[in-house]
Amino acid sequence: MLPVNKEIINRLLVSCVYSFFFIVSSLSNNNINITIFLIFILITSLLEFFNITKKLKNFILKLLISTIFIVAPILIIYIIKTELNNGKNLLTFLFLIVSVNDVFAYLIGSKIGKIKAFKISPNKTIEGFLGGIIACVIIGPLLINFLNINLEINSFLLSLLISIFGICGDLLESYLKRKFNKKDSGTLLMSHGGVLDRVDSILFCAPILYIIIKLN
Repeated sequence: MLPVNKEIINRLLVSCVYSFFFIVSSLSNNNINITIFLIFILITSLLEFFNITKKLKNFILKLLISTIFIVAPILIIYIIKTELNNGKNLLTFLFLIVSVNDVFAYLIGSKIGKIKAFKISPNKTIEGFLGGIIACVIIGPLLINFLNINLEINSFLLSLLISIFGICGDLLESYLKRKFNKKDSGTLLMSHGGVLDRVDSILFCAPILYIIIKLN
């Protein structure tokens, strides 16, 4: 039981530190903080991606994949912050709800998870996924209200969609790592692995949030 408790503590510590930097960058009235933070994420994520896929000889394919799943989403995160109404609160919501999904999926999956979800990510369970989704649907609307975000879309539905697409982003990176026989994208964030392990869901969800807001 002790190793599990240490693992949980490590993950929560990393989440708290990472959350602090992201929220400060998101809520800052100027764009310098978010620019520096996103440049850091961009560089580290690209380095980790090319390290994961170094056995893939097709450079054009690697460039295309990294542009679609790393470069473009980071640009969209910047656009959300700088161009959308109430963008800094929207970005804060995005990060917090993805973190809620990740933390509750891990906590519930590690404690009561029995049914394995997918072969590409054998440590993840159906119970964990459901726990993360339920937590998002409960906490998401509260965050939207607390951050004073006015939305045309139902807040429960938005929270559900972000949770589901966050899972898809996590599974996509898990597939990539499994295909190239990598456990983590890196070691920078201790038990979280690399930066890409931490931001995969956010990078996948940012374009979805942007599209939803623009369509509504």
